[in-house]
Amino acid sequence: MRTRALATLAVITGALALTGVAAGNGQLTVEKLQIVGPGRAGEILLGDTVKALHKRHLIGRLRRGCELDPGQRVAPLRPPLKGLAIFGNPRNQVSSLVVEGGAETVAGIGIGSTAGEARKAYPKAEYDPPGTVQPFREGFVWVNSSRKPRMTFVIDPKTHRISSIGIPVPNFCE
Repeated sequence: MRTRALATLAVITGALALTGVAAGNGQLTVEKLQIVGPGRAGEILLGDTVKALHKRHLIGRLRRGCELDPGQRVAPLRPPLKGLAIFGNPRNQVSSLVVEGGAETVAGIGIGSTAGEARKAYPKAEYDPPGTVQPFREGFVWVNSSRKPRMTFVIDPKTHRISSIGIPVPNFCE
């Protein structure tokens, strides 16, 4: 009888782990992924101001961004999102977002999805396999087109899985 109870407990624990349910403070909570898409990551929209995002507790402390862009500022995204909000214009508005976790698109594509899954979900997107866009080792799936992307999946060259989502483009700094 004890073996059956332990087996049942193992099945329930596994099912909870697969559905994203976590135990905390004696309660079960569901970790909900935020939705990312063209122009947004969760509640953060391109064009939102630093002040508005701080007021809604969606970003952390603002700091200097890339040294190659002296006016750029960045702020970490607050959980459940992981990544950065990039402020690159004089009015301190979000110019781009880099999402590294805690989110997926409405098509179910998120960090860890394969390049093939992203291409299947976005058949009209342009695909540049890892190593084909110099000087980058990464690959890219450009939603809409590489000339005017609305959202970009960055593909890790080793795993061929999505490592980040750039809205509209990834932010690279030397």
